[in-house]
Amino acid sequence: MGSKGRRLKRYFGLKRDPQSRLHGGIEHLLPGRISGWVFGAQEAFHEVRLLVGAHLIARTEINQSRPDVCAQLGKEGTFGFSMALPAELPPLDWSQPPRLLALSADGRRQADLQLVGKAASDTAQRLRQLLQSEALGLDGHCDGLVQGQLQGWAARRNQAKTAQIWLQAEAQEPIAVACDQWRDGMGALGMPDCCGFQLNLRNLPGSWAGQRVWCSFDQEGLFRLPQEQDVVMPARASQEELVATTVSDLKHQQDAPSDLQSHWQALEEFRLFLDGLEQELNRRDVIRQEQSSQRSC
Repeated sequence: MGSKGRRLKRYFGLKRDPQSRLHGGIEHLLPGRISGWVFGAQEAFHEVRLLVGAHLIARTEINQSRPDVCAQLGKEGTFGFSMALPAELPPLDWSQPPRLLALSADGRRQADLQLVGKAASDTAQRLRQLLQSEALGLDGHCDGLVQGQLQGWAARRNQAKTAQIWLQAEAQEPIAVACDQWRDGMGALGMPDCCGFQLNLRNLPGSWAGQRVWCSFDQEGLFRLPQEQDVVMPARASQEELVATTVSDLKHQQDAPSDLQSHWQALEEFRLFLDGLEQELNRRDVIRQEQSSQRSC
């Protein structure tokens, strides 16, 4: 097999258990859910169970479509799973390591699932950290930059209490972010309506300039919110550069033809209009949030 094929197998977790001939594993370990995929070469696996000792914490069926996995295996089927996690746990015996088991339909064949990739040996430790985290049960997503602001949402299903996440960057102190802004459509998902967040990155300290930023469910940054795009803070120009740029721009504008100056003036007036519109929308969001809080009370 070529090096490309071996790399793909490592990426997809294609490691064989000598007893179960198991393919797959855990791809995403989040406070609100655990997801991945499973394929048994000898017998189909039917469900996944999360256990601590003899205690069953959660279970789910292996029934989600994964076209990428089907293409890699050359098989047709629904090999994916996504397991919702509870926000609270009963008293548990933590001397027993947490396990994520894949089981056949009759329960006779079972196999431990590991994290896909190099973290496979840390699976039990990461599961324990997750289950003992104060963020347990939180779900969410970081949408990335939208109209210049970092936005997304985080909440616990069927709980109105405001969630708190953390803005992170290398070598920077994490910043707490309250997820208490109105976000359409969340009620249909069983989430509180006011679970969104919006951050103006221009308000961050200067030491964050040029840094790649992300959001995590926990202050330590172990469990990141899913995020499709990287977000990098723009580097800030020095004060001298800003002054020089401003003086140069003013001189350039003064020397420009009158019709071009009129065009720039119209653009500036339009920018002021947009600023006013944004303030009005923010004011309406606040009113909507207050009304929602009153209804929940």
